[in-house]
Amino acid sequence: MTQPQHRPSALFVADSDSYLKWGVGRLLEASDRWDCELVVVASAVTPSASQVEAAVAGRIETPATVSIVDLERRLRADPPEILVLACRGDLIALLLEDRLRGTCAARVIVAGIPGVWLPPTELGLTLRRSVDLMVVHSHVERDAVDALLPRTELRATGLASLAIPDIVRAEGANAVVFAPQALVPAAREDRRRLLAALVDLARSRPDLSVVVKTRGAVGEAQTHRDDQPYEELLAEAGDVPTNLAVETGPMTEHLARAVGFVTVSSTAALEAVAAGVPSLCIADFGVGPATLTTAFEGSGLLGSLEDLRAGAFREPDAAWLARSYFHPVDDNDWMNQVDALAQEPRAGAARELPRAGLRTRVRRRWVALGDGDPTPARHLSHLIGLARSASAGVARLRRTPENG
Repeated sequence: MTQPQHRPSALFVADSDSYLKWGVGRLLEASDRWDCELVVVASAVTPSASQVEAAVAGRIETPATVSIVDLERRLRADPPEILVLACRGDLIALLLEDRLRGTCAARVIVAGIPGVWLPPTELGLTLRRSVDLMVVHSHVERDAVDALLPRTELRATGLASLAIPDIVRAEGANAVVFAPQALVPAAREDRRRLLAALVDLARSRPDLSVVVKTRGAVGEAQTHRDDQPYEELLAEAGDVPTNLAVETGPMTEHLARAVGFVTVSSTAALEAVAAGVPSLCIADFGVGPATLTTAFEGSGLLGSLEDLRAGAFREPDAAWLARSYFHPVDDNDWMNQVDALAQEPRAGAARELPRAGLRTRVRRRWVALGDGDPTPARHLSHLIGLARSASAGVARLRRTPENG
């Protein structure tokens, strides 16, 4: 009699809206292979109910929200064989280094950064030094992360496709969708320039619906806090065409009715490309790591604010597609890598990492958990957070892409 094949237990943990979306995508890939469960850990950026609904999109059951204390207890008492941390770097370091102190008994610990991560940062990898495998999303990213591995403790990288949903284009589509970002452009005046180009496009093309598609409503937490939301800038702009509006909701629904897509460097550009929507990545603010646009060099999608005003959207370069985020599905090996690592002794379980100083640990706790910290230590971290906020230090810490 054939014995049933063992299905490893896999716990997916998410902390923010974009990481939750990434975690759902990876779970759906793995659900035929592993016994999967997803939870959201309460943090400084816990997604709202509407953000959870948009990320899950009816594909799995709504995940429970747990405290970091309950998560730690569970990982000590009943660790999964595979732990996938769809979380920002500070929370991963807090959980694995400060709370579990390297004792997590999961056979393999996995992490990844949603969307485009090029160039990868040593800080982002250092915050994940207790992890075994980093998931990346293109051959270019893998080469770049592999080049940094000798300076980290990570064991391997695994390739996955970005979790890009299939989109059925609607008849009579007439929308131009702008996907803003919290990090770029950073200068308020640059954001006003970008918004002015959208206003000009809307005014010159009353047949179009121009949409500023935000990740959430004002006040909802996001992976990176946006101190200059476009809702405020639009209110300051005064006379705005009636065919320009700020909207939320799943990006898939917006792209289904889109005839053009614009961003500076949002990963949503890849969703637009996959959906066949002509796109534009604005290069007026610079191209490179500072504007998170490195991944779009050579894509054929880089253009100007004047192109946006003219509605001159573009098609991607075919060679760039194959190398950058649109590789064949057969190239994906992250689950095979996890299964192989699960057969080996876990190096991280026996490794004693040097413990960070008290100040670093307290700062990390506040950045990771904020008001989601259920322990008495939240009072001390909150005071340090207030002090840093007064000098604008934490605003930078919480917004830097290196923190992942």
